[in-house]
Formats: sequence, C-alpha cells, structure tokens
Amino acid sequence: MISDIDYENLYNWTKNYISNKCIIKKDNMPGLKPGSTIKWVFYFKNGLYNQEFLSAISQLFLYRIKKEIGHFDFQIAGLETSSSPMLASIPLVAKTYNLNINAFSIRKEKRNYATQNIIDGIPNQTPVLLIDDLVNTTISFRHCINVCSYSNLKTLDYVFTILKKSNRDAKPIESSYDIYLPKDVKVISLFDLNDFDLKDPARYDKEGDPVFESFITRYKEKNKDYIESYNKTILR
Repeated sequence: MISDIDYENLYNWTKNYISNKCIIKKDNMPGLKPGSTIKWVFYFKNGLYNQEFLSAISQLFLYRIKKEIGHFDFQIAGLETSSSPMLASIPLVAKTYNLNINAFSIRKEKRNYATQNIIDGIPNQTPVLLIDDLVNTTISFRHCINVCSYSNLKTLDYVFTILKKSNRDAKPIESSYDIYLPKDVKVISLFDLNDFDLKDPARYDKEGDPVFESFITRYKEKNKDYIESYNKTILR
C-alpha cells in the first residue's frame, strides 16, 4: 500500500489532472433541461482511459478503503459504462499487493435476448462495494443496489466515487429522496466541488425557501415512484 506521503503526492497529481483535462468549461453549453445552459461539466472519460490516471485512481482507492473500511473482504461492482475502467484496473493494481478483489459490471437493463442477464461477470458471495466516477443524483447507485438485492448479493454500507458533486458547506438534501441511497450508506469520495473551486447552487438552497421546498417535494415523489415501479420494469 502506498505511504501517506505518496498518497498526498498522487492525490495532488490526480487533482491537477482532473482540473486540466476532466473539467470542460465553456459558456452556454446545452443543459439537461430544455433551454437551459451550463458553464462547466465533469468528463472523467478523459482520465479513465488514460493508464496513468487510472493507475492513480486505483492506488488512491486502495489507500482510502484501507483507512475508512479497514479491510478488503468484498468485491466491487458498478453501472456500465462509467465504472468499467475502474472495475478492470482496481483488481489488477490490488493484485500487486496480494489482494484478490473480484469485480463485475451491472447493466442498465437486462439483455433482451439469449441469456437475458443484467450482470456481466461472475459475482461471488462476498459483500459488494459499489463504485462510480461521480455521485450526483446517483440513480445509478440505487439501480445497482436494487440489482444486487434482486440477485441475492449483499451490499456494503459504503459506496466509492472519484467525485462527490456537492459543496462541503452546502445544505445536503436528504439522501433517501435526493441521491436515492439508503440513509446509512456512506459515500467515500476522493474529491468534491470545493476542491475545484466550483459551486452547484441548483441542488442546494435555504431551508424554508419555496424553491428549496419544491425541490424536496419533487424528489420525494420521484423517489417514491422510482422505488415502487422498479421491479415491474428493469428487473422483470
């Protein structure tokens, strides 16, 4: 495992790489909402297909997991395709430290022919640590949790991500109807928006403000509908 000094150096190198190559800044880029525009976006594929960056992420992952979870008695999984490079790299890097970490990928929908599988790879019976490049609304994590549950695979009370797309000093919206994660799940992230001097005001506001309260209500209902309809659609 890398030392504390090596971690700090690798962390700073990775942060600089993300700043220079994985944050796209341009005025008036089309947003998700029709007619909306954005000024910046994270695009981790510029790093996750670079061998030096991917090796760094894998080393940082092993260091943080050892510090925060304390063991490697788990397998890793994530949603296609954003987590795929990490799912391939982390077990390879872990092997250099005599750590055996199994990995498998979760499809967005079942294959519609032949095997009709929703899992690619061969899971074992150890608990699953879910990983992704960033955590935002994280329907991807909720989807993965549901698939694991459907497949009788236990998930850890942690998820790992490169970036937590929020600010440290912002009022977090309760995860059960914002990022769709159970309340007892802890997000282990390498970076957040503060690390890159960015702010995402659309996801946070003052308690009691009508815009904020409307946002809360909308996500409560969206989460409720999502959970209730899930098994009738994706997993049928």
